[in-house]
Amino acid sequence: MEKQKAKRMANNKNIRKVIIGILAVIVICCIGLILNNYIVFDKNDRINLVINNNNITSNLKNDILIEDNIIYLSKQDVANFFDKYIYDEEESNQIVTTYNKKMATIGFEENEIIINGSKKQTYAHAIEKDGVEYLPISEMKDVYEIEIENKEDSKVITMDSLDREQRKAIVSSNLSVKSSTKFLAKTVDRIKKGDTVIVVSSENGYKKVRTSNGKIGYVKSNKIENEYAVREDMTEEKQVEGKVNLTWDYYSTVASAPDRSGTTIEGINVVSPSFFYLNNNGELKENIGEKGKAYIEWAHENGYKVWPMISNAEAASESLQITSNIMNSYEKRQALIESIINACVEYKLDGVNIDFENMKQEDKDMYSRFIIELTPRLKEIGLVISVDVTAPDGGETWSMCFDRNVIRRCSRLYCIYGV
Repeated sequence: MEKQKAKRMANNKNIRKVIIGILAVIVICCIGLILNNYIVFDKNDRINLVINNNNITSNLKNDILIEDNIIYLSKQDVANFFDKYIYDEEESNQIVTTYNKKMATIGFEENEIIINGSKKQTYAHAIEKDGVEYLPISEMKDVYEIEIENKEDSKVITMDSLDREQRKAIVSSNLSVKSSTKFLAKTVDRIKKGDTVIVVSSENGYKKVRTSNGKIGYVKSNKIENEYAVREDMTEEKQVEGKVNLTWDYYSTVASAPDRSGTTIEGINVVSPSFFYLNNNGELKENIGEKGKAYIEWAHENGYKVWPMISNAEAASESLQITSNIMNSYEKRQALIESIINACVEYKLDGVNIDFENMKQEDKDMYSRFIIELTPRLKEIGLVISVDVTAPDGGETWSMCFDRNVIRRCSRLYCIYGV
């Protein structure tokens, strides 16, 4: 009997221990859940970068620098997130960058930036630190068409493209912002009733939001209200919807533009008359005159876009070196670009068709630079650029002078394969 009694007491003691253990775990879990809802577990050790509601900090090649309230982003990271074709121009010791409708240069000494040919004073210039080049991104908002905010308390910098939709909403109660929609998820931020958040997306009864601290996480959809659009997506209007059907109108530099009055050309929506050419001095010359103006008027009356051809063929035997000299000089490329822009404005053109042949194979990358730099200048005034290249298996030596992938991708060009 004594042994049985002792055994029952031992069992009861073990059961009490188990119950106490379970209760302790429950208490700890409850405390953990309560703490998880009120303690933010997402403190930043380094400056985080959020671009268009995506935290891309882990993809940074170099840390962000902040000096005298200027935010610097390394050239490598600018290339990764904004301009794949950013370029060091050794001739002028400047960095050349393009984005959408902007082409800009910034140096390492003067506090200024040149955007589409216009000079703008800045509070900083490009710098080099520990062998890395940095751009004052906070001074280049107009170039990359972004708005930037530095959330110093949370160590977050946000960059938002001005051409992308942004929606906001009001928080209806005090909330914990979670890292995921799972039941057990860490708290990344706390928001209060009446706070405004940016709404990133909706999914399964949750809203993905960005807080005023720049933190991104999830809250239940029924906890926010009065969602509204701050700005809408800006889509670029195309000159030509669907397929481009272009016809070239060739005539010599000593002839006049053909008289097309009273006629139409079936099945086309773009005409490319041979209006422009480079002379033996590498200058842009035009062969328009009164008949060319009448040609433009005829085309527009019939609903055709006018993308005149710009050719280097008229430079005769010297065209090879003349074209090479232009492509390899930043100043000469810009002078040619300014001439093209001015002519387009003067004659109310819809775009241009670049038809350069007889080039050096080693100038392939610099020809791409010319196209990259010309494209945003034309897009700024609503014009289109098209480029003639030979078929990849063309027999001509200069058919290897085109980087077709760059030309096609750099600004969504119309690439026309000719002979």
